[in-house]
Amino acid sequence: MTIDFKKIQIDEELEELLPKLSEDDSNSLTQSLLYNGFDQKFGRIKVWFPENNDGTGYIVDGHNRYKTCRKNNIELSDYCFEPVYFDSKEDVIKWMLENQLARRNLSSAQRISVAEKYRSVYEKQAKQRQSEYHGNQYEKKSEVPQNFGEVQNRKKQDNETNAKLAKMANVNRETYRQTKHVLDSDNEDLKQRVLSGKTSISAGYKELRKSINENAVPEKEEHNTPEQRIIETDRRMSEIDREIADLKNERENLIRKRSMIFESLDIECELKYEFFISDDNYLGLGVIIRECRFYIETDGNKQIFVECGVYPSECPDIFYINKIPERYKNDFLMLWKKAYKEDAEYTRKESEKKNEEFKRKHREAVMNDINKCSNFYKQCYRTLAKCIHPDTGGSVEAMQCLNQLKVMWDV
Repeated sequence: MTIDFKKIQIDEELEELLPKLSEDDSNSLTQSLLYNGFDQKFGRIKVWFPENNDGTGYIVDGHNRYKTCRKNNIELSDYCFEPVYFDSKEDVIKWMLENQLARRNLSSAQRISVAEKYRSVYEKQAKQRQSEYHGNQYEKKSEVPQNFGEVQNRKKQDNETNAKLAKMANVNRETYRQTKHVLDSDNEDLKQRVLSGKTSISAGYKELRKSINENAVPEKEEHNTPEQRIIETDRRMSEIDREIADLKNERENLIRKRSMIFESLDIECELKYEFFISDDNYLGLGVIIRECRFYIETDGNKQIFVECGVYPSECPDIFYINKIPERYKNDFLMLWKKAYKEDAEYTRKESEKKNEEFKRKHREAVMNDINKCSNFYKQCYRTLAKCIHPDTGGSVEAMQCLNQLKVMWDV
C-alpha cells in the first residue's frame, strides 16, 4: 500500500481516549513548537492506515502536536510521521490506552480516567466468565426473588472489572473507587480539579460525598429476607477472602522484588541473621536444635531481637514479627524467607546424610548376617564330612548327598 501522509485525519473516537491538555500545558506546547519547530526527539506522530480503505490515515499518538502545528501553520514533513499497523480499531484502542498508561507524567487520577475507557473490554470478558452463575444453597429456595442471583452476579462482575482496572492504573482499589465516583459525577469543576491535580483524590471524594449527603433524599429502608441477607453476607466474605489472597500475593511479590534489589546491587542490610546450634535440654529429651538469630550489630555488640527455628514455615509468626522494631520489619520478612530457604537446604542435605548412613549400616548388618550364615554352613559341612566320608568308613551315597548340600549352602 502506498502511504500518503497528506491524507491524515483525527478520529474523534480515538482522540477521546486521551486526557485533554490543561491550558498551561497547551500554551507550553505551542511555545515550544513555535520556537523549536517539530522536535523529533519526542518521537514521530504515529499514524494508523487501515487496510482496504482509500489510504486515509488516523493519528494514534501525537494528536496535540499535530493539531498545534496545523493551527500555527508549522510545516510537517513526511518524516514527522510514522506508520503503524493494527488488524482492527479495537487493537488500536488497546494499544493507545496501554501506551498512555505507560507514560510517567500522568497522575493517578489521569491514569484512572484512561483505564475507565477500557471498562467495556473487561466487562465483556467478565460477563463471558460469569455466564453461568452458581450460587449457594439458599438461592434455590422459592423465597428468593428470581432476579436476585442476577444482581449478585452483576456485582461480582463489577468487582472483578474494578480490580483489573485498578491494577492497570497502578492504584489500590479504594483509590480507584473514590476516583470513579468523582469522574462519574456531574460536578465538572470538581472533576477537572482532581484530574489536574489541584485537588487530591481523597479531598475530591470527601467534597463529593458531602455535597451528595446535603442534597440526598432519605430512601425507604429495604427489608430483605433472611436468605437474602445470608447470601449478601456470604458474598462479602468471599470478596474479602479474595482481597486478602490478592494482597498476600502482592506482598509476596514485593518482598521478592525487594530481595532481588538487595542482591543485585549488593546492598548491605542493617538487620542480619546467623544460625547456631541450641544444646538446651528440650523437653528433657536432650534434643539438639538448629536455630536462627536475627540481630543488629552496633560497635561490635549484637542486639538480638529473635532466636527461633525458621524451617517449619516460610513466613514468620506474628509473635516474632511483633518483636522486631518497625524500621526493621520489612528487612525481617525478607531475611526470614532467605534464612528459611537456607535452612531447608541444610535440612535436606542432613536428611540425605542420615539416609546414606542408615543404608550403609543396613548393608553392613546384612553382610554380617550373610557371613555368619556362611560360617555356620561351612562348620556343618566339615563336621558331616568327617563322619560320612568314605575314607573314614562312610558311604559313597551319603557323601554325594553332602556334596549336593555343599552346593546349596554355597560353601
